[in-house]
Amino acid sequence: MKQLFGSTINILERAINLRSLRNTLITANIANVDTPGYRPTDIPFQELMSRYMEDASAPSGLARTDEAHFNTDGRSGSGTTGSHGPIDQASDAVTEPSERGTPNSVDIDVEMTRLATNNLQYQAAVQALIKEFELLKTAITEGGKT
Repeated sequence: MKQLFGSTINILERAINLRSLRNTLITANIANVDTPGYRPTDIPFQELMSRYMEDASAPSGLARTDEAHFNTDGRSGSGTTGSHGPIDQASDAVTEPSERGTPNSVDIDVEMTRLATNNLQYQAAVQALIKEFELLKTAITEGGKT
């Protein structure tokens, strides 16, 4: 899809997926506000998006979509899907250091602020993706008319 429509749709898809994962982590933090010893987790959204943007702008060959496919060096099997693959919650999540002197380091006000901000940014990314699809629809339906 990158060659046909550009990278905007792929970037927005990645942003929406990261925002969704971040929402899950923040709501888990809120749900565990009273759990002794719980430490909040989050993802470094900016870092992950920057890494994705760098990878997306680099020239790429054929993408492996299945473990049984051949690698570019001719060997088959057991490779990774790379940075364009699914988001792995275990590897992307970061446990935040304990900053409060309580048995639990979750600050409900901070987490609620993060949740509200993340929800707004998620909605903005969804709206931008909708606009991209509307532009494509217009180009398809109105493109040949004069």
